[in-house]
Amino acid sequence: MKLQDGFTLVHEHMSIDLTPGDIGTGSYELLCRDLKQAYQYGVRNIVDMTNQSMGRAPEHVRRLSEETGINIILSTGYYLEQYLGKYIENASVEEIAAGAVRDLTTGIGNTGSRAGVIGEIAWCCDGPGELELKAWEAMCIAARKTGAVVSTHPSRGSQQIPQAEYLISHGIPPEKIVIGHIEFFPDDDPLKKLLGTGVYIGLDMIGKSVGDGDDYRAEVVCQVKEWGYLSRLMLSLDICRVQDLRAGGGYGYAHLFESFLPKLYNRGISAEEIELMLRHNPKRLFG
Repeated sequence: MKLQDGFTLVHEHMSIDLTPGDIGTGSYELLCRDLKQAYQYGVRNIVDMTNQSMGRAPEHVRRLSEETGINIILSTGYYLEQYLGKYIENASVEEIAAGAVRDLTTGIGNTGSRAGVIGEIAWCCDGPGELELKAWEAMCIAARKTGAVVSTHPSRGSQQIPQAEYLISHGIPPEKIVIGHIEFFPDDDPLKKLLGTGVYIGLDMIGKSVGDGDDYRAEVVCQVKEWGYLSRLMLSLDICRVQDLRAGGGYGYAHLFESFLPKLYNRGISAEEIELMLRHNPKRLFG
């Protein structure tokens, strides 16, 4: 998947259908306004982590991309067990994998759009359920066949290292893995261990109340830099609800540039290191 030259947000949602208030096709105008503002700040690529069990909308995404000039990468995969549906239950692992391979190579149905990433595949707080493991096994087959990037949703910090270990043990190169939501980590030791596996990590809920807030996130960036792993860290906001959008009264994509990056500069993170996290790391990941 070739990225445009510019900044990349690696974990966002252009549509999602899990809870009331989620961004959907009816939010087009508001979302478009926020995306145009993101474009002004240099964003040229957004990874839409909404897969087929979360309300994926390829035609909606194509329209957004054409109007805003941002390259939006679609996902294939399955989310938490409660959203997997009868398809996962009734299909074989091989059939599920074949569907993901089609999304990544031939295209998503008759939409003319292809997926460019497997994500955000998930499992529950205390470990994967039976159907989640079935989906993960299938997505590993699809990743091995296509070479696609795999991006995850851990529901708790204790699950991030097991997710990385599962994917690596199933033949996925660590440099093709993104373990998301590192805000969920309770302390530094497991984060350093996770980085030692060679995977990429996503500090991808910037602006949200999850975790200890943006000051904590800024300190995480500084800690990762001190350990020498800044080349594995990427930033995003995981905007998924109408009220998250600036045009919907929330913080919006601009929050990253207007609020969070200044926190990093004030802590000694350089412009070159910002470029590394927002431009060069995603380009290497998808290269």
